[in-house]
Amino acid sequence: MRLKGRRKLLPVSFLAWILALYTISGCAAGADTRTPKEWLSLSYSGLAAMDQYHFTGSLSMGMDEGVMFKPQMFEGKVVNHHQLTIQSDEKDPISWNPVEVLSKLNQSNAGVKIVREGVMESETGSDKTLTIRVDELPKVTTERWDGLLRQQFNDVAGGPIESSNASAGKRRIVEQSKAELEEMLSRLQATAHYEIVIDKQRLLPLKMEETTSFAYTRNGRPVKESRQTSVRFQKFEGSVDGSVQ
Repeated sequence: MRLKGRRKLLPVSFLAWILALYTISGCAAGADTRTPKEWLSLSYSGLAAMDQYHFTGSLSMGMDEGVMFKPQMFEGKVVNHHQLTIQSDEKDPISWNPVEVLSKLNQSNAGVKIVREGVMESETGSDKTLTIRVDELPKVTTERWDGLLRQQFNDVAGGPIESSNASAGKRRIVEQSKAELEEMLSRLQATAHYEIVIDKQRLLPLKMEETTSFAYTRNGRPVKESRQTSVRFQKFEGSVDGSVQ
């Protein structure tokens, strides 16, 4: 009776062992078979879940003729998920919210692909990373910059042109500048792509590089311009326990 009982138990135990092994290997394989869009979504979710984090970055502009402007350095901090503060070494304010950038890329992109895998040094040591490239929809990029440039113009010129104390000369300059802006925006074409380095274990973005290209017409001649933004994240503090498998 004992031998017979043991014979019944052996196949069941062996089957359970096989199923457990299959489950473990299946989870490991699943971690490596995420699609590029899933990596983007997870990196956005991971950053949005952080209570606070810091980032440092640089912003540079250049013309198609090879003219480059002095890079602008900045650093930022997010506290309680939403409270964003940014300091820059220039007087011009920087408007750059990493969670908003990732959210918009999640919602509207022309394509996401894996560029490479590697290792990156961070505050936690050597992190296994995966880099994805995200192309934003050109229509979305163009519309966003159209709105931003109009807002910046209104912030700078809105007061003088609407003020009853503004001189005729100031009004003429503002009106001329507005006409030039309208000409530029009427034929503006903007494209943007991002390279995002993701910590594969913590599913957090460690670095993000944005390259935006502009093509427009000014004074009847075509102009091309580019903008590069490079940001590195650090000092993550959040409520996320472990990593997502």
